Amino acid sequence: MIAAGAALIFVPFMVGLSVAAVITGIAVGVITVGLGLAGTGHQGRGTLPVSAQAVYDKGLALGLLGAGIVFGLAGEAAALTVFGAAGLGALVVAVTTRYSVSHV
Repeated sequence: MIAAGAALIFVPFMVGLSVAAVITGIAVGVITVGLGLAGTGHQGRGTLPVSAQAVYDKGLALGLLGAGIVFGLAGEAAALTVFGAAGLGALVVAVTTRYSVSHV
């Protein structure tokens, strides 16, 4: 998720999307990186419970799909493609991931 968040920060700008899409990409990208970092540890400050990580990942995916739909309805086909693809990718990862605590 950290790499996906970094991509969401830079891809909308590199593709030449509107200012609204770039700002949305930066905001969602920062949140995605934060969620990815918070899910790397199993205890300690700043970590998320596994159940919360699963819910946040699915919520992020649905939010990205929703953003893509909104941009599509606003006539921004490129933003629809970027956020829709990111949302579908995040949804596939969230649905296929087996969330469990690893004891290292």
